[in-house]
Amino acid sequence: MMKNKILIFLIFFIIFFSTSSCVVTPSSGQREISLMSEEDEKAIGKTEHPKIIKQFGGVYQNNTLQNYIESLGKFLVSTSESPNLKFTFTILNSPIVNAFALPGGYIYLTRGLIYLCQNEAQLAGVIAHEIGHVTGRHSAKRYTTAVGTNLLGNILNTLIKNPILQNLTNTTSSLYLLSYSRQHEYEADNLATRYMIRAGFKPTEMANFLKQMENYSKLQKKIIGDKKKVSELLLTHPNSSKRVMEVINSVDDSSSYKPIIGREVFLKKIDGMLYGDKPEEGFFYKNTFIHKPLDFFFNFDDSIFFINNPKFLLGLAENETKIFFDIDNNKNQDDLEYFSSWTKTPKKKILNYNKETINNYIISKCVIKRSDKTIGLAIIKDDKNLYRFSITSDSKKFEDYKKKFNDMVYSFGKVSANQNVANIEPPKVRILKNSSRKGYIDDVIENSSLQKKFSKDIFMTLNEIDNSEANKKIKTIY
Repeated sequence: MMKNKILIFLIFFIIFFSTSSCVVTPSSGQREISLMSEEDEKAIGKTEHPKIIKQFGGVYQNNTLQNYIESLGKFLVSTSESPNLKFTFTILNSPIVNAFALPGGYIYLTRGLIYLCQNEAQLAGVIAHEIGHVTGRHSAKRYTTAVGTNLLGNILNTLIKNPILQNLTNTTSSLYLLSYSRQHEYEADNLATRYMIRAGFKPTEMANFLKQMENYSKLQKKIIGDKKKVSELLLTHPNSSKRVMEVINSVDDSSSYKPIIGREVFLKKIDGMLYGDKPEEGFFYKNTFIHKPLDFFFNFDDSIFFINNPKFLLGLAENETKIFFDIDNNKNQDDLEYFSSWTKTPKKKILNYNKETINNYIISKCVIKRSDKTIGLAIIKDDKNLYRFSITSDSKKFEDYKKKFNDMVYSFGKVSANQNVANIEPPKVRILKNSSRKGYIDDVIENSSLQKKFSKDIFMTLNEIDNSEANKKIKTIY
């Protein structure tokens, strides 16, 4: 029996090493066993690249910004151990804050990450970190480790068929979006620090950006009311700003004389870039949601903050009150019957059902009570669609939001029928000069395009400002 086990393990290692090869890791110069060759990395990156673009809503079309990112990225690559490797830098048209790399030199930055940065050095730190994952061959190492672990657990299957090639061809982009090990993150931080120093950037700005990310994550938790919520970037990049500072401090950067921070040039490059959601998915202008492709808009109260999801809008208010808006097909069903099927509630339990005409729209409304919750519903019809509003609140607090909910429903209109709304453009990042005038920052926030609720929190997160720095430029949203 023992001989059979030894034989099985010998066969396993023969199979494992016969499908492996020694590949030099550029960042270290060491030869390491790998199940993924450099050509495999390039092929995987090329295959997964269009999938990533589709998954994240396409490429952000801004030639000035794209040229800037490419120039900065290529400069950093030239300081790496793979200066001749072709890198592809892509700005994803998404407001989420994230950055990641695929094997073969494909690096992605989201639009939301770029305008959260405070200067060129912070942006360079993010790019350098992702370059470090590529030159460190971290995806290949992660794949080799994963396959090796699976093989150890499935020796009998390995004897029957070779899963290595099958796994390699079946690997999807989701593998590369998972977080790296702390060891790989630590190594990427070390490499990023090395590249930043060689390029002349101030490496401590890399840690400062992670502080920005930590503040951004706190803001997300505050808005959503979920203390466990972690931003996408921190999920995939678990190193804290404190740990990154330890990495930076361990490196001798005495060769850097007057390191580059580059705030002015960075702000100039991002001036005018799109902020928030893509226009084709609808956008917020102050407390108005506008969807030009679907030709509708509505207003909402200052006490409500809306989040735009792909298939619905979620409004968050006090006391766990939530508002939903979405669109359904108009099936020409009786409205009371529709409310019943929509909520899976018997018609006899639907309260306060009524119809009224407001602004040439027939609006049907009702109320449903469930345990300690009260649900208000409203639908507006046109020839094709049903525009659905709902509010769920504690029964004791429902009356506090009843008027706000009704005002929101009654404000519904067609963009094409309202020239003032039709003229509103999607919000963009604008760069202004700060002022020492008392109340100046409050005025800037008041005049911005941000939703009123949390507008100050969002503004302060986008900026690192001190009212005494009158000449410092600031970011706002117009």
